[in-house]
Amino acid sequence: MKKLDRRIKRTRRLLGEALVSLALESSYDDVTIRALTQRADVGYATFYRHFKSKDELLTYILLEIIREIKCSIKAELSHYEESLRIFQILERHKPACLLTLNLPDDHPAWLAVWEDVRKWLIELYTARDETIIPVEVAVNHLFKSCKELARWWVMQGQSYTTEQMAVTMSELIIDVIESVALNHRENVDIAGPVI
Repeated sequence: MKKLDRRIKRTRRLLGEALVSLALESSYDDVTIRALTQRADVGYATFYRHFKSKDELLTYILLEIIREIKCSIKAELSHYEESLRIFQILERHKPACLLTLNLPDDHPAWLAVWEDVRKWLIELYTARDETIIPVEVAVNHLFKSCKELARWWVMQGQSYTTEQMAVTMSELIIDVIESVALNHRENVDIAGPVI
């Protein structure tokens, strides 16, 4: 059984790497399943045993990055430490970030990721007693602001270090939004469910 699990992970990794490299060479819309399977050296039918479409594969890639981020966030970490871990993960997945962070917010992959992250953040936060800002609005602002900062960083060629970006995210985004609108919930498993 473990051998099968490793093969599935390997096949999905190869398909993901092929999708990202092909999309960065031309454009995401131009990538065909045939070209993707040839690049990954995986059978055409094998692709469809794992995914229904390249959008579903891209969603899988994004959710894996989000899963890695969720698993790295611990309740005892400061906002800076959380942000540093996030930027280190984004740096490790730079090619996928170059592709995905330039896609529009209404791309099917981002819609699926947004729903996953939205649920996670709503589990983590409640509205501050003194705010009139709804949790949904604050959570949306938190995610979209962090996503835009990450997009800007990746598109700028990562001219700032992960440490500099962690300070920026923690102080400019997380600290501010939490001080105005959000409180951490008590006794919540911050990493959330493993996907």
